[in-house]
Amino acid sequence: MTNGDDTLPVRTVGGFDRSGRRWVTGMFAVGGAALGALLPLLARWAAELPWVPFQGPLRLLGSFDQTWLTWGRPVLGLVAGLALAAWVVFDSPVLDVGPDRIQVRRRGEVERVVERAKVAAVHPRGSKLRIETESGRTLFEGDVEGDKAQIRRAFVDHGYPWEGPAD
Repeated sequence: MTNGDDTLPVRTVGGFDRSGRRWVTGMFAVGGAALGALLPLLARWAAELPWVPFQGPLRLLGSFDQTWLTWGRPVLGLVAGLALAAWVVFDSPVLDVGPDRIQVRRRGEVERVVERAKVAAVHPRGSKLRIETESGRTLFEGDVEGDKAQIRRAFVDHGYPWEGPAD
């Protein structure tokens, strides 16, 4: 079902939409805050296990019980979680699929351009999307966020050889 129509517009796939960004940010923020709040309990518990290394530092972490740390640890965990979420969201690849090339963007900048003539196969491989040459050389492999059917359609509509499941 290849179209090969050069008049089709470039289709952008990947990246996080607004609700995806909110979900990732919320999960990392809650996880960081929870880890910050539970750190002393986890450190004290781990320090009691004879097979766990770094007993001294774990006991030290478990002993921090000043008043300001009761709220300070969750706040620091929240900030760390938000920073990690920002990195995950902004480092997610975005593909501009056109009839003659695919542009891979990360953090708003073009990272790689894959010419259509070099592409022999495009297929999902687990949670990743893989673009290969005729000889099997990988031109791109990465987690492309978004609706898998839309990603497939972007490639198929432009005539790329999709080797994965249909919608």
